[in-house]
Amino acid sequence: MSETEPYTNDLHDALLKKNGNVFCKYWRSKFEQRKKCTEVEGCVDSNIIAKKIAHHFQKAYSCNNYCQANNLKQEYIRLRSNYSGFPLPDKSTFDTELVSKIISNLKRGKAAGIDGLMAEHLLFSHPVLSVILYKLFNLIITLKYVPRGFKLSYLVPIP
Repeated sequence: MSETEPYTNDLHDALLKKNGNVFCKYWRSKFEQRKKCTEVEGCVDSNIIAKKIAHHFQKAYSCNNYCQANNLKQEYIRLRSNYSGFPLPDKSTFDTELVSKIISNLKRGKAAGIDGLMAEHLLFSHPVLSVILYKLFNLIITLKYVPRGFKLSYLVPIP
């Protein structure tokens, strides 16, 4: 009788009886080895092992040529200063219809913003406001500049 036969029979029986816990127990005992790594390059101290691993990755990911790395960094900085990004596709710009739809979906009765404006101010304003706002929003995206007033807000905590 071979050494694996009792395990094979036990596995087979557990599988036939649909006993998952027993099957997993036999499977693990036979096929899964629970050997833990207790030493690295002859060291067993976890602090020394951690330092060895850190040293390995520091060495693996450091540059080979500091002069070339510095040249590439300077070139990147030079190119980055003139970079303005990809041109915006038409679908990422605002139009009057979009702004009008958003204004019409604003909920009434909400608190005013830091500028004192409420949703009702926009909802009951002249229709030309949507045209002005869509032009403003497109300028903000094109020029990559957000006006200072757009960055201000306040929170009112409700206990």
